[in-house]
Amino acid sequence: MSTFTLTIGLVIRDGQRTWRLDRTLDDSRNVFLDLESGAPKTISTAELQRDLLAGRLLVVQEHPVALSKQAESATQLVQTVEDLPEKEQRRLKYRMGIVKHMLRRGIRKGMRSLIRIELAKLPAQTVSELAEAETTSAAQVPTASTVMDWMRKFDRSGGNPLSLLSGNCFRRASGRLHPLVLEIARRKVRDHYCTRKRPSASATKLVIDRELSVQADRGRIDAAEAAISISTLRRVIHEVSPFERCVARYGPAYARNKWRYSLGGIDAPRALARYEIDHTILDIVVVHDVTGMPMGRPTITVVVDGYSGYIAGFFISFWSASLASALSAFKIAISPKYFLTEHAELRHRWLAFGIPDLIVVDNGLEFHSRHFHAAAWHLATDVLHCAVRQPWLKPTVERTIGEINGYLPAAGRVEKPLNNYLPEQPEKHACITFGALCMGVLKAVVDVHPFEVSERRLDRAYDLYGEGLATQLAPRLASSFNELDIIMASAKTLTVGNEGVVKDYLRYNSPELQALRRRVGLTFRTEVKFNPENLHHVWVHDPLQKSWLHVPSCQAEYTEGLSAVQHRAIRASKKKELTLRNAAETLTRGRLELIDMWGGAIRSGKRVKSNFLKAAEGFTSTSTLGAASRKPESADAATPLIPVTKAELMALPNEMETYAFE
Repeated sequence: MSTFTLTIGLVIRDGQRTWRLDRTLDDSRNVFLDLESGAPKTISTAELQRDLLAGRLLVVQEHPVALSKQAESATQLVQTVEDLPEKEQRRLKYRMGIVKHMLRRGIRKGMRSLIRIELAKLPAQTVSELAEAETTSAAQVPTASTVMDWMRKFDRSGGNPLSLLSGNCFRRASGRLHPLVLEIARRKVRDHYCTRKRPSASATKLVIDRELSVQADRGRIDAAEAAISISTLRRVIHEVSPFERCVARYGPAYARNKWRYSLGGIDAPRALARYEIDHTILDIVVVHDVTGMPMGRPTITVVVDGYSGYIAGFFISFWSASLASALSAFKIAISPKYFLTEHAELRHRWLAFGIPDLIVVDNGLEFHSRHFHAAAWHLATDVLHCAVRQPWLKPTVERTIGEINGYLPAAGRVEKPLNNYLPEQPEKHACITFGALCMGVLKAVVDVHPFEVSERRLDRAYDLYGEGLATQLAPRLASSFNELDIIMASAKTLTVGNEGVVKDYLRYNSPELQALRRRVGLTFRTEVKFNPENLHHVWVHDPLQKSWLHVPSCQAEYTEGLSAVQHRAIRASKKKELTLRNAAETLTRGRLELIDMWGGAIRSGKRVKSNFLKAAEGFTSTSTLGAASRKPESADAATPLIPVTKAELMALPNEMETYAFE
């Protein structure tokens, strides 16, 4: 499968004419120019992909353009002068005063003699003020070497005043605990406190005290120092980071859920950069469009753009969460929606179309299957699986599914279980048909949800997605869905013979299939794939070329748009109709009568065989049936039968031909 983008340089072929994309208009129309005559031709994006999928158009040349993204620099910690203690602020003020004084005089860091002369010229009042800021002892002027070191640090840091701080500014005071006591406390915190048993600090202190008493008895520590307070133990415990303590005491899953965080949201810088897919069972019971019988709760598969929150596609069925429903929703998401919405009563266009750069999914079996990844490979897109039990990694689709359930009507709605409350059964008051549900969800997806104002960002999904399409490169579209149809189709091993492939009493055959049969064998078994939604054709696996052959149905009028469910329902209805007509009893009675008739005919035929051999030469079905249908006028008018003997049937010698053999 190849993809293409609506950019300058796209060349398509229509029959024997070749067209090149010249420009794209604002209303999703594209102007193509004939390469030979330069004649313009306008075609919409939806019509373009429809004709490409139908095979009426062919992509001859494309020029894909790749996007690049600059790496962001890592954020560093920032420290200000206001965070310093008051004593360090006074000391910094003193050193900055000396350095700035030298710089104002035009003296640089290597001019030792000039620095020494300038320090001697400092007024006594200035020296006293600077010294007071530095220390409370007698006023002392720093040496030239000290000032040169300050100026060197200040210049190397690019003028950062914090470079003049003393190394003792952030020095931590040493502890007064005995090293063995501190070692035992840290070991017990690691081996006893930070465990899944989750003992308290007081219980850990008892264990530490017992170990210290043992060490004191052995003489490794004095009895006076063999003690630790509960506050000191808590300080030792807090040396371990809170997250690591949470992991050790409660497990990594609990720690991840408790300490999870969000920075700038999901990594979706633009529209079509990230699509999120998920399934859910709708909170409503629907009824059949014809019979009105409750059908149950359908499953919806939703595809949402992560950047804008715009719904790109959805698929409602009773298939539950499966590969077919996921790929069906994704096919709708990447295709233009004009032919899906042209007959619906909608006020706005469904903007979403195009292949995204990334597909974000959960850990369902259908998303881990090789078939889903093969579909992503054909579309040249990536697949990202969220971590287990972390649905917040794809928050856009999770929030959207909840909003779609909120748009559903009250009739047939499933209620949440509550204490001391028995909800009514939704099957009793369900009255929304499946067709009405699909149209209602389509209305909510196109005209309601995109215009919900986000309270956090104060914007709308419709505006974000529309602006994204207007400011970025043209979306990529699929030139064929054959690969996806084969991947998502149901497979079954069947026999290929002279009548082709027979599946559920439907016959599929073509000259190409018979040519394959002549190359492989008279009859052979191979894998056959069919789409349960459309039984108009099947895909037959070629065991020699390792490819798939498209085989149409031999009953095209019947299978056009026919699904497997409809086919089974039609056969069940026909069987019921035949049962009501007593078809089985009628057939059995007819077969028995035919057997009796043949038996009687055989017995009477043996009696007249010898006498009627010659007369039988003139018997035909036409004359026999015609004579049986004609009633004789009278018994005398009937032609009498003339018996024939065996001698009359014998051929004369001169009538027999002779043959000579060499």
